[in-house]
Amino acid sequence: MKRVLASVFAAVALAGAGLATSGGAASAAPAGPRALSCSLAWSDANTAGVKCYGGTFVGAAKCKNGRTAQGALAASGTTSYAYCSSLGSSLKKPVEWRGIPWSG
Repeated sequence: MKRVLASVFAAVALAGAGLATSGGAASAAPAGPRALSCSLAWSDANTAGVKCYGGTFVGAAKCKNGRTAQGALAASGTTSYAYCSSLGSSLKKPVEWRGIPWSG
């Protein structure tokens, strides 16, 4: 029973890492970066809401003090809010924003 469980856990770990074999051939090549399609969904004096499609991402925006605020990790089709107020600043105008792809 231990051997069966060990084999199952190993197969799951390999599949999760993208290393499982199929038909006797293995491919360890990482998937290429996904292109995000993003837009500025919302903003006010302190916050930029970045909405992206195409993968998990983090929204980011430039603040007046020169620092970059980053929002929370967000799923495709949702909005990540970057708060310049958390950096003691307000949002730079015109708004400089972007979506940062997450591969972790």
